[in-house]
Amino acid sequence: GGDAKVIAVPHDKLSQLYVDVKEYTDLPPLLLEQIKHFFENYKDLEKGKWVKIEGWGNADAARAEITKS
Repeated sequence: GGDAKVIAVPHDKLSQLYVDVKEYTDLPPLLLEQIKHFFENYKDLEKGKWVKIEGWGNADAARAEITKS
């Protein structure tokens, strides 16, 4: 079965580094490609396991996924 992944950044009170990141689209495209590459390949050494990236969701989708679990 599928399992969702959530990208999270620290709250503004904890770090100002990501103060302008509210959606995944606020992240640099290269970072998104690196994240995608990681998840496409991190199970390669586990026999019979594979990953299919179905797309990216917004912050509301992430909140819903967290609430659901």
